Amino acid sequence: NFKPEKKVWIGGIPEAVTYKELHEHFKVVGAKWVEVWQGTGAGTGVACFATAEEAAAAISSLNGSEIGGGSIVVDVWEKKPKAA
Repeated sequence: NFKPEKKVWIGGIPEAVTYKELHEHFKVVGAKWVEVWQGTGAGTGVACFATAEEAAAAISSLNGSEIGGGSIVVDVWEKKPKAA
């Protein structure tokens, strides 16, 4: 289980991109775990890292990078409060 500061949010993921392709893209910055969401969260995902520093480095180096013909957004992970 990864703490929020060790996660990054990924947006703008092209529909055809699989978690395996995304992991290859994020492995270069040390990603330990990557997930691409389907359904309601389609086009978004998460990458998890061993340290908060690796997560910050991923944001600075991969935000705006291209994968599967599209440009992705990589940003800080914010945990949304659950609706009551």
